[in-house]
Amino acid sequence: MLQQIINLFAEILEKNPDELNPNDEFREYEEWDSLAYLSVIAKIDEDYHFVIPRDEFQKIRTIEDLANYLENK
Repeated sequence: MLQQIINLFAEILEKNPDELNPNDEFREYEEWDSLAYLSVIAKIDEDYHFVIPRDEFQKIRTIEDLANYLENK
């Protein structure tokens, strides 16, 4: 799951997956903006058929946190 989420972020942020660290706070990436947020939410819905509520997403800090959240749902 973690590698899938890294690949998802790499695709959306147009980065190489090797540039992303699971412990990175994704909101600190220069490429992170409201469009990236919407793209992540939409891709998770498309791939995993799960919508993360906005207030829950705000609590997620790192790429690994997001992978763990999805694994537990």
